[in-house]
Amino acid sequence: MRIFLLMLLFYPFAEIAALVALADHIGGMATLLLVVCSSLLGMWMLRNQKLGALLTLGSLMRQGDRVSVYSLLWPLRYALAGVFFLVPGVISDLFAVLLLLPFKGPEIAVNRGPAAPGHAAGDDVIEGEYSRVDDAAPPGNRLH
Repeated sequence: MRIFLLMLLFYPFAEIAALVALADHIGGMATLLLVVCSSLLGMWMLRNQKLGALLTLGSLMRQGDRVSVYSLLWPLRYALAGVFFLVPGVISDLFAVLLLLPFKGPEIAVNRGPAAPGHAAGDDVIEGEYSRVDDAAPPGNRLH
């Protein structure tokens, strides 16, 4: 825990030192442009994520019995990379790029549970009965 706190205190100084070193190497205006562009990229990534994460998870769960951990955590990694791009600095941009790299994780088995009796496991049909209740029907015939 103490190491984590020391790293958390050291991180802003490391970001500033990396920005100063980059500005010394490529110039101050180019460094400022890099920081602004990475922040705009982070805002765009977070703004356009919206419902895509839930749709991605839903499609992964419908795919099959085996799902990779990378595919399952992709929406979380994408959002975290957007936050890292939003934070000004070179080290945070490096973390964001590492999160976006396509590392293939181990596969995990997805337990879908037992199928209902009389139905196949992949059957998407829901059976039921309905009756229509019109407003013009007498009150004694309505279902409650």
